[in-house]
Amino acid sequence: MINTNWYSIRALTLPATAIALLITFFIVWLILRLQFSKKWSEAYSDAAFTFILVWKFSLLVTDFKSVVAQPISLLYFNGGTVGVFLGVIAASLQVWRKRHKLSLQGHHIMAYSWAIILTQSIYQWLVVLFNDNSTTSEVTTLMVLSVLTVFILWKMQGGVKRGLILYTAGLIIVAFFQPLGIGQTAVGMSLLLLCLGIVLEQEERIKVGG
Repeated sequence: MINTNWYSIRALTLPATAIALLITFFIVWLILRLQFSKKWSEAYSDAAFTFILVWKFSLLVTDFKSVVAQPISLLYFNGGTVGVFLGVIAASLQVWRKRHKLSLQGHHIMAYSWAIILTQSIYQWLVVLFNDNSTTSEVTTLMVLSVLTVFILWKMQGGVKRGLILYTAGLIIVAFFQPLGIGQTAVGMSLLLLCLGIVLEQEERIKVGG
């Protein structure tokens, strides 16, 4: 979806997409805290914080000269699309490093599935609400992702891989109806998270089988 609105918080002006992401992190953290064990909400908040830090300071990678010339630019700018991918990779590596502590089996593997799918869905819903895009793209996004989210989280409880594959496929279909198409950042992020989910589940199956 295209960002069409900006919001001011004192001297800081943020795009609607950034506000949507911050609210999403809080809502998903709260859901995990209420639905699963405390360690999952803590792991999620750590990953979200890592994402924000890397995304924000990735400006050092994408525009180092400007940061050196004006260090204060770190407060107002970020690394853009490159920063988002770096943030997702960093957060994913953090989850990978903590995988043994999280014990990704049974109830716990469901927590991971909830975290990944809810983060993407709630973010998409809020972006629709906070911005003004075409009616077709907004209605398609809300309806398809709502149905997918409910179906996967409450009906498909047989593993992360199947749920994430179905969700990612649905998100790609939705992206066709959105202004930025399938080349948008959200699709790339979903594919990265899908890969991480598949790897984590496969490792746990090997561990249990062995």
